[in-house]
Amino acid sequence: GMRIDSRMFGFIPPFIRQSIKNLPPVKRITSAVLDDMGIPPSVMSFINYPTRFDTRELERVLKGTDIEVPRLPSYAPVIWDYWERNLDPDLFKDRTLKGTVEGKVCVVTGATSGIGLATAEKLAEAGAILVIGARTKETLDEVAASLEAKGGNVHAYQCDFSDMDDCDRFVKTVLDNHGHVDVLVNNAGRSIRRSLALSFDRFHDFERTMQLNYFGSVRLIMGFAPAMLERRRGHVVNISSIGVLTNAPRFSAYVASKSALDAFSRCAAAEWSDRNVTFTTINMPLVKTPMIAPTKIYDSVPTLTPDEAAQMVADAIVYRPKRIATRLGVFAQVLHALAPKMGEIIMNTGYRMFPDSPAAAGSKSGEKPKVSTEQVAFAAIMRGIYW
Repeated sequence: GMRIDSRMFGFIPPFIRQSIKNLPPVKRITSAVLDDMGIPPSVMSFINYPTRFDTRELERVLKGTDIEVPRLPSYAPVIWDYWERNLDPDLFKDRTLKGTVEGKVCVVTGATSGIGLATAEKLAEAGAILVIGARTKETLDEVAASLEAKGGNVHAYQCDFSDMDDCDRFVKTVLDNHGHVDVLVNNAGRSIRRSLALSFDRFHDFERTMQLNYFGSVRLIMGFAPAMLERRRGHVVNISSIGVLTNAPRFSAYVASKSALDAFSRCAAAEWSDRNVTFTTINMPLVKTPMIAPTKIYDSVPTLTPDEAAQMVADAIVYRPKRIATRLGVFAQVLHALAPKMGEIIMNTGYRMFPDSPAAAGSKSGEKPKVSTEQVAFAAIMRGIYW
């Protein structure tokens, strides 16, 4: 951990320090932070507690023997190490997926392929009461049957998550049958890869991505939240995109819809933080799923497997971080914050280097685009970024 010597604040007069500490907003923030970290407020009085180890009595008793009192630095690390390895209460928490979701109601949308399917398989295996939703009933039933054959406790409900009435029906059915939801994985999503210059007469592209990726997810969050808030437990995992951090060209419709969900979730998390209803946003890099299959150029660039992506979802469920992102995604966001023009130029270079797919450009040609070594090298450096 980080150590701060409190004496560095000694130049501030004590009465000013005391007055600031006693301001109601400061008290409220302090108690919220301590509460969140599980630290009792009474501990604070010991932060600068001047501890003295007085060994005079012991030395008097030992006088005339060969036994001498060891110096504290020579044995304190051993005791501390023993406590950390054997006595720290954190060691006894079950941090496996099974320990987190066994017997808990977990909802996964878009669960019949890609990341959703791989996540559903992991949750079923871990003993969750698994609720899966997707558009196509036949595929949904097939997936449910195959997960049940492996011993999963699976409940499949058909739903088109871009239809708000259908979302409401789905929420009602799930709550009627299961009472509440512990974990909601908003995975159902649609992507469109098309330059803006080819989208001037395609406003519906923006409406369709918003409808499913944003409104569908928000409808489910708002449907399941009342029971979560009442029970003071609930976790929402949003499958977002690295494109939100990189401001990916050609994905304006998709990135805007995912950014909207990210922003909604940050605001909701701030409102429900003290009610133990939490959100994790996963800014996924490129994952080899049916969603990216139409873009043939992605056959030649580095991608994650659905199973690797599902492992990120599992980590999100177990540890409940605020965000999971790749180093490249975080770097892109930092670059955008510190040097936005440079970030824009890099993305523009990538945009000019990769073509629109024939389908996006309106042609029916099914032939595989030629991929230059320059493109492959650029994609490898920018591993996992959408182009």
